[in-house]
Amino acid sequence: MDVSLQLLALAPEDVRRRLEPRLRPLRARKGQTVMSVGAHSDDVLFIIDGEAEVALHAVSGREVSLRRLGPGDIFGDLAAVDGLPRSASVVALTELRLIALARADFLACLTSSPEAGLWFARRLVGEVRRLTDKVFELSALSVQARLLCELLRLARAAGCTGASMVTIRPAPTHAVLASRIAAQREAVSRELQTLAGRGLLRHDRRTLEFPDIEALEREVSRVVGVLAEPIVSRPGLPPGRLAP
Repeated sequence: MDVSLQLLALAPEDVRRRLEPRLRPLRARKGQTVMSVGAHSDDVLFIIDGEAEVALHAVSGREVSLRRLGPGDIFGDLAAVDGLPRSASVVALTELRLIALARADFLACLTSSPEAGLWFARRLVGEVRRLTDKVFELSALSVQARLLCELLRLARAAGCTGASMVTIRPAPTHAVLASRIAAQREAVSRELQTLAGRGLLRHDRRTLEFPDIEALEREVSRVVGVLAEPIVSRPGLPPGRLAP
């Protein structure tokens, strides 16, 4: 069941029957800006398939990556709740299949039952936890430690079957990694070479391989001081630290 129908399933039957026909399927091509910061739109979008990046751009042109989205994620919900302009831009990293729901219908669903409201509250709590981790990383950790945290997120997200070795293909570019951890691309390149020399990863232009996830976790524990809990791959459940 996709996430939009999962939400509707928590609403009373009469609300569900009224709202299901209003779900609008959408598609976005790779590289398309699906949502622009400052826009006065208020639809809520549910990702059915594909990946997207949530980002902000400084006047200087520097991009700050806030979050990566995938199947089961939603965006546009903040503007739907508070009625303010969009707080960030969302760009499709791959072709996207989406479901759109109008603000009024989304709010009607959330207020139709305690279960639906709790579903959304859990998603917001997960986002607060994620942002708390991010503030800590950016405020207290070195570039190497921030990169290790980001690599562990990537490895866990890709290795959700519990495999000890994980391969990511295509690998994120050094520039993308730099934007996610607020660092310079050159610094990320140097740190990746250092980590590769220690056997924590192998990489080339298209592939990023982690031969031993437990070794990566131990290194994160050493530099951060707290062993990251197992990842929760999708919002809506109690999240662990370092969830993507």
